[in-house]
Order: sequence, then C-alpha cells, then structure tokens
Amino acid sequence: MNSSASADGRLDAGESIRRHSRSFSFASRLLPAGKRADVERLYAWCRWCDDGVDATASPQEAVAFVDLAARDIRRIAAGQSPLAGESRWLAELVDRHDLPIEAALALLEGMRSDLTPAAGFREADLLRYCFRVAGAVGVLMCPILGLADRRHLPHAAALGIGMQLTNIARDVAEDWRRSRCYLPVEWTDGLRPDGGPPDREQVRQGVQTILGVADAYYTAGEAGIGGLDPDARLAVRAAARIYHAIGTGIRKRDFQVLDDRVRVSTLEKMRLFVVAMLSPAGGGRQMQLDDSARLALAVAVECLEEHGVS
Repeated sequence: MNSSASADGRLDAGESIRRHSRSFSFASRLLPAGKRADVERLYAWCRWCDDGVDATASPQEAVAFVDLAARDIRRIAAGQSPLAGESRWLAELVDRHDLPIEAALALLEGMRSDLTPAAGFREADLLRYCFRVAGAVGVLMCPILGLADRRHLPHAAALGIGMQLTNIARDVAEDWRRSRCYLPVEWTDGLRPDGGPPDREQVRQGVQTILGVADAYYTAGEAGIGGLDPDARLAVRAAARIYHAIGTGIRKRDFQVLDDRVRVSTLEKMRLFVVAMLSPAGGGRQMQLDDSARLALAVAVECLEEHGVS
C-alpha cells in the first residue's frame, strides 16, 4: 500500500510507524522488505489499540473499544473474519505467521488496566503491565522475525519489558497529565496522581530505580537476539540500543524528566547502528547472564505462563 489509507479506511501501516515512533521506524528500515511490511502491520494494529483507549471521549467508550478489539481477536482465533478493518492487520499476520493469539489478548489486558489505575501500584504491577503492553508485542514479533526456538520467547518478552520501562521513565510528565503514574509506590515514597504537580525528588528517585531495573531486561533481551533470522538481528539489536540510549540521556540529566522529553538524535541513532552492526552476531550461542538479568528472564517466564503464552 502506497497511499495514506487503504480501501477499508485503515491508515497505511508504514505511515503509522513513521508517524508515531521514529526509533522503531529507523530500526525497521534495516529489515528486508517482507519482514518490514509485516512488522509495520503489527505496529499499526498495536497503535490502533493504544489510540482506541487513549483518544476516546469517555472511559465508557474506551471500555467499548477494548471489548470490540478483544471480540475481534476471539473471532480471528476461531478462524472468522474480524469486524473492524484495523483488526485485519492482525488477522493477516496470524494467518501468515501463526502468531500466539494469547499475547494479543495480553496486550488488551494491559490497555484495559489503564482505565482503572491501581491506587497502590507496586513493582509486581509494573512488571506485569510492561509485559502486557510491550513484552507481549515482542512475543508477537518473534514469528515474523523468524524465531524457530520458542525457548527464546522469554528473551523477547524481557526486551519488550525493558523498552517499556524506558518509556515510563521518559514519559512521567505526560502520564501524570492523564492522571496516571507507573512508578511503583515503594520506589517513590508513595507518589500517586493527586491533582497537583508531582514531587520532583520522588519522581527522580523512581526514574533512577526504574532505569536500573530496565538495564537487566535489556541484557536478558539481547541474549536471545541470536535466535532470530540472521536478516532480522541487526534491526532488533539497533532498536534495543536506541531505546537504551533514551535511558542514557535521562541519566545525563540526573534523572530529571519533568521539563522536557529526552530524544535520541539521528546522528546518535546512526552511531548506535554502527555499534550494533559491529557487535557479535550471536547465532545460537547463549550469552552469560548476571544475576539481575537471570532474574529478569525468570520474571518474563512467569509473565508468559500467567498469560498462557507458549
């Protein structure tokens, strides 16, 4: 599709990723055309789900949207045509790659949880949420990128969790304006949205902790990249390095994220691409993981099992 919208009204999948994620758009260009097109379709479906919750006029409409998207997933699982045009992106991918449909349902569970934020949001809640809205996407991506050994699925889930932890650290101010806060209460002395501005030191404390946790998930995630098709490894490694660089930028600002949003420049992305290109290919060889990365991988395994993904 070269136009901005398809015949059934769907935004062009490639346009969706270019409009909403410069980092993923940059990394996806490193994939061969067939894989890139399917990654763009998956991203577009995920973005449609995300916007369906965040852009609705009322909580009731958001609930109705999640119900619609979940109903379409169940129809796809049963071999039936989905009702929403955007759900056809997912249906095409399930048909072509046998995506684990349970991971798609986990994504919607995460979005549904955004509609009723937990008052006592703790570390375990954070990691479960990150699996649902990002780790599950990594798992859905695996068949498209040629993962043959499903023992690597926890690595994919861990990498998605790490990326989402970085997103949360970067977007504290934006989330706060939506009356949301994903920094666990035990990391921030009980910080929760209360109608006023967030306490800077509590935010700084939470962001510093969350980025430290994210490091272990990146390490665990990168250890599984060698299980992908050789022509997909560079793109995934580059995406991981670019997202990790957002955390590096936040560290350089002494974990201050309330005034402006940290971005990775095009020049820095190019540098990270070169670094990723020069990194060992990996293949089937397993990296040695430290204790924190092994713990991250164990959490990813628990999340997969909890949501029935195998």
